[in-house]
Amino acid sequence: MNAHEYEFNTIKIKKEHENALKTLRSLYDHINFLDVSSLTIKRLYTSDGMILDSEEKSFIDYVEDYSREYIHPDDIAEYKKYADPKQIVKRLEKEGKSFSMAYFRTRIGEELYIWKAYIVMKPTGTADNIYLSCVRDVDTETEHILIKNDYVRLFNDLPLAYAVIQIDAKSPEDIKEMSVLYASNRLAKMMGVDSGEIVGTDIFGTFSKDLLEVRKVMYDAAYKGINGRLIFYSKSAEKWLNIVADRAASTGRCAIILEDVTKEHLTTEFIDREWHTDDLIISCTKILHSGLPHEEAINRLIKQVGEAIRADKIYIIENVYDGVYRVSFEWCNDGIPSFKDKLQHIEGQDFWNWEAEFPGAFSLVIDNVESIKDSHPKLYSNLVKYGTRSIVEIPIRDDGKLIGYFGCSNFVKIKNIDIKELMETVSYFLSSEFSRRRLIEELENKSVYDGLCGIKNRSAMEMSIKMYKKRSFTVGVLYADANGLKVLNDTKGHEAGDELLKEICIIMKRRFNRDYVYRAGGDEFVVIVPKMEKKDFCDACEALIQDFEQAPGISIAVGYEWGANSSDVDTIMKAADTKMYEDKANYYRKNNRRRSADI
Repeated sequence: MNAHEYEFNTIKIKKEHENALKTLRSLYDHINFLDVSSLTIKRLYTSDGMILDSEEKSFIDYVEDYSREYIHPDDIAEYKKYADPKQIVKRLEKEGKSFSMAYFRTRIGEELYIWKAYIVMKPTGTADNIYLSCVRDVDTETEHILIKNDYVRLFNDLPLAYAVIQIDAKSPEDIKEMSVLYASNRLAKMMGVDSGEIVGTDIFGTFSKDLLEVRKVMYDAAYKGINGRLIFYSKSAEKWLNIVADRAASTGRCAIILEDVTKEHLTTEFIDREWHTDDLIISCTKILHSGLPHEEAINRLIKQVGEAIRADKIYIIENVYDGVYRVSFEWCNDGIPSFKDKLQHIEGQDFWNWEAEFPGAFSLVIDNVESIKDSHPKLYSNLVKYGTRSIVEIPIRDDGKLIGYFGCSNFVKIKNIDIKELMETVSYFLSSEFSRRRLIEELENKSVYDGLCGIKNRSAMEMSIKMYKKRSFTVGVLYADANGLKVLNDTKGHEAGDELLKEICIIMKRRFNRDYVYRAGGDEFVVIVPKMEKKDFCDACEALIQDFEQAPGISIAVGYEWGANSSDVDTIMKAADTKMYEDKANYYRKNNRRRSADI
């Protein structure tokens, strides 16, 4: 190849490279260069501009930081699983594809999350360990599907005629099409169609030219975020309907609730009450699904309900275990004393126990407690003891199982709010929220704690070690290994061995907080205690050794070490482990036994 040909080919390759990058930049928010061998990631491009020489950083740290900063709390676990380097390689190899894609809700504002697509691709002509990690907006069709699924989960079983509408227009007068993104079962029934038929259809005909006011209410909600309501007659449904509209998810979409107000006995007062109740319900759903931390969202919700109905107290009682309850959330109006700290261990029969007084009742609704003084003296006495003059209490259930109660006491009968409907609907949302929270806690617990011994597992220990390496404080490490476990398993069975391991853990937890005790595997246990003075740590270790010596049927090899700097935790652990093995060797010498025979 002569110089001219070489120069021509070089220019051609460079141009192809620039064209490829230009194409990628037009598609993605940012593009990362991922090395699955060294577990490093390097930013190549962001929507702010090209970055070719950004500093490499740990891919694991990047995933942790990114998920905490941008990923919706409910999606973090799935995002981390998707971003696991081993899973990336395995997924692409198994499917025989050059890329994979998943969708996660991503923060773009203070409290605003939208769906984005996360793509990992294997570029041609690169080393086996090199991948591109990219993020881009989802296409409209996919976004519709994702949003629809969200609404289906949240609203399909609600006792509301609910829908989400897409409106594309510059003004109410310009509206030519109104696409249904989601419709609840009740709304479809109200309109006289199957729920599967109404989704995706254009309902502009329902809101025809003579119903400009209705279209304006929906347009203002979709594009201005203005909550609106109106009564109108629907020719297609042949009903008078009350519509409440508010913005849903993003600009151009509105959420509507339709209420059939055709029946003659529905008075203006009742309609007004339904309007305000629906407003409150929508506001409560926004709080619960705003992305706020669980406790903050619940506290905001009960405060809003309490202020709306001017109650003395709004509370949530949770079932801790069978027949025992505690007040887990409480809002009190100004000047009202809190009972939360006093009501942390309530036997069911010692509290209201209203189910026994009203067999078969779904909820407790008493406008005036004095009205049950003679008919239900026991319940009356319990309520009066806590200064209750009026009460509404709704069970919170998860898959039919009672998990708690949502209640209010000493409320004011607001003319335009249906308190019972409000409390019942909010309790439905709460049941979904608590169910989701319990599932997350259960999964977190299983991932961190050892199922047999009730202490943290090896995975949790490795996470703690990783964290300690980045800090600088004192740390003490103790290794403990059961002697003779194999013989016990062989002679008395594995159940006896399991009981021995559990007894060892019980003894260790008497001297050390269970969050510092780990089952490293089999019969090996590790204690890692941060921020503890050397003397205190050594005294605790010696006391533990004495406990083991005095425990019948238990023989433990122990070794411990203390260090002034947790960044040296690996060295400290190795020293403790060595001392433990020396102690185990002494045990076998004293007992004239070979170590290998008892492994």
